Amino acid sequence: MHTIAIIQARMGSSRLPGKVLLDIAGKPMVQHVIERTRLAHSLSMDGTGSTSGSVIVATTSDPADDPMAKFCEEQGVPCSRGSVHDVLDRYYRCARMVEAETVVRITADCPFIAPEEITRVLKVYQKGDYDFVANRLPPPFKRTSPIGMDTEVVSFANLELAWQEAREPYEREH
Repeated sequence: MHTIAIIQARMGSSRLPGKVLLDIAGKPMVQHVIERTRLAHSLSMDGTGSTSGSVIVATTSDPADDPMAKFCEEQGVPCSRGSVHDVLDRYYRCARMVEAETVVRITADCPFIAPEEITRVLKVYQKGDYDFVANRLPPPFKRTSPIGMDTEVVSFANLELAWQEAREPYEREH
């Protein structure tokens, strides 16, 4: 099963613009997220025993995100660019580009994401007959892990179905 992690990253945060490239302990925030995500078990290997090819950054085509794309290029991290407002389309096109069967969603503003938590959520998905597994859901549901550990897993088939059927902007935003 070809399983990839897509890290959602953009420079246009309203509360802290550019935060994904801000320095934390000598590295940009997103680099911490990439490195920690790569440590998760169950992501597809690239034949060398590395999961580096199974972690992709999805950013926007907005020129403001050119620094994010440049960082990825400099680091040798695959990067896909797409719609500023249609996150669902951005994820779908990124997953389709690499022919993913399973997609793990991670956000770039969680520098302490635990690889073990990514693995745990992915294993729940793989062991069950689920359309979608997450360790956080919107209210009224309760969190099953601390803030900053948010992980979501979906099959490409279900991502594609959502992409085809979502009509309202709020359905395509997250």
